[in-house]
Amino acid sequence: MLALHRSVIMGFTLGMSQQEDEADLMAIEQVYLRDGGEFLVGFIEDRFVAMGGFKRLSDTSAELRRMRIERELQGRGYGTQLLRELERIGYQSGIRTFCLDTARRRPLTLEFYRKHGYQETGRGLYGQVETVQFSKIVDGRVCESAAS
Repeated sequence: MLALHRSVIMGFTLGMSQQEDEADLMAIEQVYLRDGGEFLVGFIEDRFVAMGGFKRLSDTSAELRRMRIERELQGRGYGTQLLRELERIGYQSGIRTFCLDTARRRPLTLEFYRKHGYQETGRGLYGQVETVQFSKIVDGRVCESAAS
């Protein structure tokens, strides 16, 4: 997981230590699962190629985090599958609003979230990285689209 995460953030000056940035990945059960969130991993045969999760913020809202797809597999629908499954699981557990932030310097990632119904809600910083904040209200259709 750490190798996949590091490959995605390569080239960014975070303004924080690697240990600070990766703290949640070292404590997935406590950060994501214990409070009703989720963290999924994806494999092709025995090869680890994807991950992502959501951290519950309240009874009805969650933050999407650590959406990562191996670079050479991006653009093949794996990110969409992962996102839909996270939204489906979240919806079934009562989540109605998802939020996230992602690096402003990643135009394809920004387009990915817009394409999937996420609306820009603001700007922010993750360490020294400028981010764009998004949110989406999900409904029952999220379950139908994930099943197809």
